[in-house]
Formats: sequence, C-alpha cells, structure tokens
Amino acid sequence: MTSPWWRGAVFYEVYVRSFADSNDDGVGDLPGITSRLDYLKRLGVDAVWLTPFYPSPQNDHGYDVADYYDVNPEYGTLADFDQLVASAHELRLKVLCDLVPNHTSNQHPWFQAALTSRDDPHRDFYHFADGKPDGSPPNNWRSAFGGPAWTRDERSGQWYLHLFATEQPDLNWWNPEVPAEFERIVRFWLDRGADGYRIDVASALFKRRDLADVPMVKDPLSGMVRPDPAFLIIDQPQVHEVYRRWRQILNEFQPQRVLVGEIFDANRQSRYILPDQLNMAFALISVPWDAHVWRHSIDTDTHALRGPGVAPSWTLSNHDVVRHVTRLGGGFKGRERARAALLLLFGLPGQVFLYQGEELGLEEVDVPPEARQDPLYFHTQGHHAGRDGCRVPLPWKRGEPNAGFSLAAPWLPMPPGWDQFAVTAEEASATSMLSFYKRALAVRRRLSPWLPPSIAWRPAPQGVLTYQREHLTVACNFLSRPVSIPACGVWCWRARRSPPSGTAGSRCRPTRPPGSTLLQWPESSLSGAGAAWAPRPPAARESPAFPGAREIDPGSPRARASCSGRSSYPESHLRGASMRGRPHLHGPPRAAAGRWRTRAPRPQ
Repeated sequence: MTSPWWRGAVFYEVYVRSFADSNDDGVGDLPGITSRLDYLKRLGVDAVWLTPFYPSPQNDHGYDVADYYDVNPEYGTLADFDQLVASAHELRLKVLCDLVPNHTSNQHPWFQAALTSRDDPHRDFYHFADGKPDGSPPNNWRSAFGGPAWTRDERSGQWYLHLFATEQPDLNWWNPEVPAEFERIVRFWLDRGADGYRIDVASALFKRRDLADVPMVKDPLSGMVRPDPAFLIIDQPQVHEVYRRWRQILNEFQPQRVLVGEIFDANRQSRYILPDQLNMAFALISVPWDAHVWRHSIDTDTHALRGPGVAPSWTLSNHDVVRHVTRLGGGFKGRERARAALLLLFGLPGQVFLYQGEELGLEEVDVPPEARQDPLYFHTQGHHAGRDGCRVPLPWKRGEPNAGFSLAAPWLPMPPGWDQFAVTAEEASATSMLSFYKRALAVRRRLSPWLPPSIAWRPAPQGVLTYQREHLTVACNFLSRPVSIPACGVWCWRARRSPPSGTAGSRCRPTRPPGSTLLQWPESSLSGAGAAWAPRPPAARESPAFPGAREIDPGSPRARASCSGRSSYPESHLRGASMRGRPHLHGPPRAAAGRWRTRAPRPQ
C-alpha cells in the first residue's frame, strides 16, 4: 500500500504578508509567493502552508476574516491564487490554506448584521449573552490577549464572546448553520486546488454551552488562587463530529487532502489525530537547551499518539513564537544550536514544519514600539512584546534597499544588517545556514524511506542525547565542552539485505558496498554533521552532495582509521549534532584534526 504523500513530509509555513512582495508596496502578496516557488523547491520542502490571505481589516493580520470566499486585495485576486496553486503543482509542491473557524472579524457581514438587532438571524452565529445583575460580563472567562473575553454591545446591552481580540468575535458552532456554512467554505478552496488545511485553534470551536464561571482553586505548591485547569471551556466532544464531516469531504478528492490541527497539547492530540478526523497536529519544541528536557519533550509528543503510521509533526518556530535561534541563545551560539536541533528532529519519525526564514538563521527582531502592529502588544498595554519580531519580512538580496523585499518601506521595519542573511548571500556560501538546510533536507529525503517508524534511545554521557533508527544514528551534545562517546565500526550492506547488528563501542573491520565512498568534512563546512550518498570518485575530489566535503579513497589507511574508536564532539563546531544514515556507523565517526568522516552508499 502506497504511503500518503504527507506522511514524513516537510511543510514550509509562508507568512503571506512578509514572504515576497511583487508590486513593491511593502506588503507580501500571492504573486510574490508564486515568483519564489522555485526557491522553495530548491530548498527541498514538500508542501507550502499559506497563512490567511482572505479579505480582512488586518487587526490580527489575516486571522480576523471578513470574507472566507475571496482574497485580500492587498495580496492579489482569486486568479492569483489559482496561478499560485497551478505553479506549485507543476513543481510537485502541495499547497495548504489556513482556515480560521473559531472566530471572524467584527467587520464580517455576519457580525455586522448581528449587531443590527437582537432578532437578526445572524445573531445566533455568535455568542451573545446578558451580563450579570451587577453589570459585569456573563462569566469570568479571560481573553488570550488579556482582559475579559466579553465586550459589551452598547446598542443591545448584551455582551459578545471573543477568546482573542475584541475585533475577533467567536462563532457559535452550536448553531447548525455555522457548520453547514463551513462545509461550503472547505469545498470552495478544495475545488480551486488546495491540498488541505491548517486549522486555527482547532480544539476551540465549541465552548461550554452553560457559559459557567471557571472555578478558582488554590495552587497546592504556591498557595495562590488560580483558575481550575481541569475546567474545560473548549475541547468539547461535539467538535469531533465537525472534523469527521470535513474528513468525508476531503476524501472525495484525489490525491489525498490533509487536515492539520493547531493543537499543541500532546495529551489532547490523540483524540483528534484519527483516520476519520485530522491527519496531524503540531509538536512544537520550545523548551530550554537541556538534554534531559529535550528528551522528555520528544518522548511526550511521541508517546501521546496512537495507531499505526501516526507520528508527531515536529516544529521549532512559527508565526506566534520567538524565533528559535534567539530562544537557543542568539548570535553564533543560537545558530549553531539551531543546526544541532534541526538534525536532532530530522532524524525522528514524523513530519516537519519549517517557518519561513529559519533556513536563513534569522533571529527575533526587536521592533521599535512605534512600529509594532500586533494586537497582542496593544491589548496587553505593552506588557507582552507581541509577535512582530518573528514576522519581519524576509531578506532576499544583499546590498539592495530593504534587502530586496520591496522598494517601498516594508510593513514592519528591517533591522540594520538584515541583508547579511539575504538569500543571495547565503546561496553563495557553502557554509551558510541555507546551504546547511538544503543538505540536511536532501539527506532526510534519501534516508526516510529506509527507516523504521520508531527510535531507540542509546546510552550517552550526561548532557548528550543519542538515538538510533535502525541504520541511522543521531547524537546531540547539549554541553559547552567536547564530549567523547563510544563509536561502533562500519555496518556492512548489500542490496536487498539488512546490515548486521553491532554493539556500541565495538571495533569492526571497515567494509563498503561497491561504488560507495567516504566523505571528509572540514570543520567549517557542515558544523560536524554528516549524511550523504555519493558515487565513488576516480580520485579525491569535492563531493557533489556536500560542497566543501572531500571524497577520499575508502581503502586508504586514513579511511580505515576513521571507522573505530571514540568520537569527540566540540560544541564550537558541532553544537552537538551528528546525523548519519544507511548504512553508516553504529556510532559517530572519529573526529580528528577538526574533520568528520563517514561512509556513504551510492544512490539506489
């Protein structure tokens, strides 16, 4: 049975407003994305997720939808969307739309009609309720953007619910007309060629019907009174019937369409990721740089899911969180750790979601207060910095105004020196973050079909994580000093046969399949991480798979010496990651004189 296209795929999130600008007005658009699809194809991703591009007053930059059946004029037209999808499909890239079913904009015609009268039929599209006798809101629910989750409608005296900004009133999914309308919306974009949806706040559609107050309980550790975490406002059982119906609709289309839920709580995901509902949800790793904590996070996301073929969808960043290079320490340290983190995740079973710009090593930008636009910043009176820092437009060309994004000033200002991370600059360097991502993605694509759907953690020193997926071993050093770990000899491989098992720390006489070669990496080229297939060269030459790597004769004394012993992982050039694959060493190859060696079988 053929595996679904999305299983193990790499998705790339495009924040439409900041990706590429085709008309030089300072705002990204759909034609701009179309013009850069070849860049995404060269990068090596499988699918593109577009953040909301629908008509919107942009109070939350697209997540406040005013019309689900059209394109925001700032971003283009329906014809531009059709062209984007057609061009992507020609490049064998899938396109996912971002669906926002929890709330609309307060400028949506449904909500505007609801405000006209208590008797208007659209009133029941939203949650309107009378306040308490003392004039306070209907209950004590809080908005994710700060303050009460209710705003008073002065005309009627009632209150309307919004779990996010006041400009984003929540839809009432208990009204059967709302699910029916969204089934039409789902079909509309699928008919235009969309390959699926990312569903915003996927567990929040149905709220408690009784609108009861959240009980306050005493925290057993701090003694402080806080909302009872066991009291659920959202995540009501009725939401699953919605996704069953959507799955039925998607199953009418071929090739298979995909549903991705914005659900980060691993304990909830198993109730949604089912054959008749969602295909996947996000496993966002945002924990501190600590081996024990990372292993716990990986185990939690992995063990929470059940069923054959079900695996987490790993991600390090998105449009709502601080960029992970900054979270991991910033600067050179943060970028080296980001390389290690990427390889650590790339070896795991499951899907991967990349956020635009992470392949360039972009950091969080400290946007000046006067330039901020995120409603989270304003609704918290500046107590929360907001999310503008991870949404600054991409730098495309070094040495050009606004780093080649647009001639007009971008909608969010770029910091000085932003163009040093420009695509043109990084494409010209074999040691750049962009080149590293391309190589890592190519290696992952070659390895994945041969790997089992599970990993086995291997013993490692404190501060180091090592796991194995049959022919692949991944090691990551979280420490600030070099660490030596046991290495095993080369696995022998023949076509149609499995490699023999080995014991960590054993020494084996190096063998190689016909046509294979060894690669030798200078310290500066791959940050200590290696995995590749390359044809055996007639003589030493630069490897076509990994620029900067030199192929050496597998039978040479130097090559044989690299196949046993212990491996040193200096954080300065590895930041802790080594990734090798079928049929590479059982453990990492020896690091000597700042060089990494591994063996690579030829392509199949």
